[in-house]
Amino acid sequence: MPIPHQQIPTPLQKLVSPVFAQAGIEVWIKRDDLNHPLIQGNKWHKLKLNLEQAKQQGAQELISFGGAYSNHIAALAAAGKAYGFATRGFIRGDELAHNNQAWSATLKTAAENGMMFEFLSRSEYRLRHNPSWLSDLQQSYPNGFILPEGGSNPLAVAGFESLINELNQQLDFSHLLCAVGTGGSLAGMAKFARADQQVWGIASLKQADYLIPQIKDWIAEDKQNWHLWTEFHGGGYGKTTDEIINKTNEFETQFNVLLDPIYTAKLVYGFYQLLSNGCFKRGSRVVLYHSGGLQGREG
Repeated sequence: MPIPHQQIPTPLQKLVSPVFAQAGIEVWIKRDDLNHPLIQGNKWHKLKLNLEQAKQQGAQELISFGGAYSNHIAALAAAGKAYGFATRGFIRGDELAHNNQAWSATLKTAAENGMMFEFLSRSEYRLRHNPSWLSDLQQSYPNGFILPEGGSNPLAVAGFESLINELNQQLDFSHLLCAVGTGGSLAGMAKFARADQQVWGIASLKQADYLIPQIKDWIAEDKQNWHLWTEFHGGGYGKTTDEIINKTNEFETQFNVLLDPIYTAKLVYGFYQLLSNGCFKRGSRVVLYHSGGLQGREG
């Protein structure tokens, strides 16, 4: 049975501010935090075709990797519960194995949705891309469908075609900004956006330039319509600064839109920094992509 896709377009909400008017731009937020009741935002686009593939292969368990604050891990657990798969997460940080009091809200949410955890040391976790290690893992779980960290693979990238088609029906945008963890969302959006539509990613982790070759491979064509901004990470993945927190609070109060602290808070902070640096021409129509992950607000 195919995985049902959400058919209702999510809202494109205009954000009105004197700051935007002074800069001569229009700003919108794509509310994909509302695109699925359990699997929010970019995770739905990444998972929908992978879930179909898992069903076709007769897999019984979804297996993947992530840190303690991984929205992908929470979404995968919800997807397994919704569509009849067991789920297993290989989580960075073996110190969490016998200390569930230290679990993040994201891990607790995943556990509530039935995910089993295997906690790995930092050195073990670095093997998650090793073909030999992955082959042994597949043999250990012959009924498992293994997804990479963040859920980013060619099927995930292909899942963004419907998003871009939906957005283009809503607005002739000039810029689309998204938060970046593993780069799959940025690749998918850039691949299906027009050549004259700029797709900019705001990295949520330090030293994210290493993602660029993989993003290029996923796009699989010589498109020049995208850029990865790496300077707005706030100290690294899962970390933040007072400046980012203050901008988040200001944005939420002004526009009545909640953000998650790991991804969309840095997206919004990065956008305002780019705006203040004069990176948007007058007449630009800028869309901020809300990727969900709101369970991360709980700590």
